[in-house]
Amino acid sequence: MLFNSLQFFVFLLILLPIYFNCNTKNQKRVLFWFSLYFYSCLKIVFVPLLFFSFFTTHYTSLGIYKFKEKIYRYLLLAINLLVNLGLLFLFKYADFILSIERDLLGSLGILGNTTNHSLGLILPLGISFYTFQAIAYTVDVYRGKLIPEKKFFDFSLFLLFFPQLVAGPIMRASELIYQFKDKKIWNYDRFIIGIGIVCLGFFKKTIVADPIADLIQPIYANPTYYDWISNLTALFLFTIQIYCDFAGYSDIAIGTGKILGFEIPKNFERPFLSTSVSMTWRRWHISLSSWLRDYVYISLGGNRVSPARNMFNLFLTTVIGGFWHGANWTFIIWGAINGCFTVVEKYFIDNNWDRFFNFLPKPTKILYSFLIFMSGAHFFRSDSVKTCMISYKQIFSFSEGVYGEVFDLKIFIPVILLIVYEIFEEYNILIKISNSEFYRFIKIPLYTGFLIVCLMIYTVVSSPQFYYFQF
Repeated sequence: MLFNSLQFFVFLLILLPIYFNCNTKNQKRVLFWFSLYFYSCLKIVFVPLLFFSFFTTHYTSLGIYKFKEKIYRYLLLAINLLVNLGLLFLFKYADFILSIERDLLGSLGILGNTTNHSLGLILPLGISFYTFQAIAYTVDVYRGKLIPEKKFFDFSLFLLFFPQLVAGPIMRASELIYQFKDKKIWNYDRFIIGIGIVCLGFFKKTIVADPIADLIQPIYANPTYYDWISNLTALFLFTIQIYCDFAGYSDIAIGTGKILGFEIPKNFERPFLSTSVSMTWRRWHISLSSWLRDYVYISLGGNRVSPARNMFNLFLTTVIGGFWHGANWTFIIWGAINGCFTVVEKYFIDNNWDRFFNFLPKPTKILYSFLIFMSGAHFFRSDSVKTCMISYKQIFSFSEGVYGEVFDLKIFIPVILLIVYEIFEEYNILIKISNSEFYRFIKIPLYTGFLIVCLMIYTVVSSPQFYYFQF
């Protein structure tokens, strides 16, 4: 089931009255079965795979907690990582590795150019998210930071919880499991806040991201056909699209959780108002960045090693973050671009050279950070490195071609509104507005009207699925 569908609205209308009229135990049962139905609507064939990961994680974690001998604990951790990462590798990266092997052997003349070995497996929805969440759970138990849930049902609900199941945020057990312990009572104020966050998510997805996706698709499909201005504008618009698409999903998840009585942490915090690449990375997909920090960067030694090794750890962690997004060289390069600038910025800070950078006005630093992110986003969007470089060639050689319809003013109005909103939020202007009597008076009809517009859109056109579903 997609958030951006009429089915989801009906799903919530059925869930909410049942959920809030149950006791604590039955509320968990309702959430479990509704979450299972939510995922089954997307791809029921992957439900057994989902529970195989859950089963492995639950019982290896219980074993790790039970055994005191280090060898058994380590063995169970290895089994858990082997199963979860093995499933992720099989479905997401196996064909990519096989293609590298094929190209390498072909270049050596061992295989003919027509040889093609591909598994052709369909990527299970949400596997990148629930796998990382399961790994974090097990590692926290191994590190002694978490006592595992004894009941398989309670543990499964933690991973199956539908708002964050398919595309995050990647939540930790310490953030979510305790929230299932108490009965959730209907709260009107919390409902209004949640609806407001949901409306913001739908605005980002439906009003900003979806029209951009349709507009730039032909340009990315054939960059040589369009002039340099169209290619450059498509790059800018995609950077906005990918942010609004994923942040929109996260907002809908957070708002839905709020309505149900759960606190789901922020996954984005105005990343395009960052004053450095490092800050952009910390504000972009926060749950993934913090996961990589705690379970990759720290495991590699973090900053407890030599400066050179620390730089390598930082770079490698960022590259892994890029590769997490997809099995393609484009994602590795995207991670490497961010990693290079993050390392350089850290080197400047460690050597007290950043004071020269601090003299620059804040808008200049924001522009620098955005341009670096945008340049990497071009690899993120392109189907191949070759296609990306062709587009860059069009841009930097000021090539002529067909002028795309990317300068239609209608496409920029929602973008400008979003920028103004984020600036207001950055400088706490929204707090003053939200506390005004006028806003309190109009917010309910405003939210209602916006949701009705979304319902009308979904009954007339089909909104594309969220971009991060492919990861």
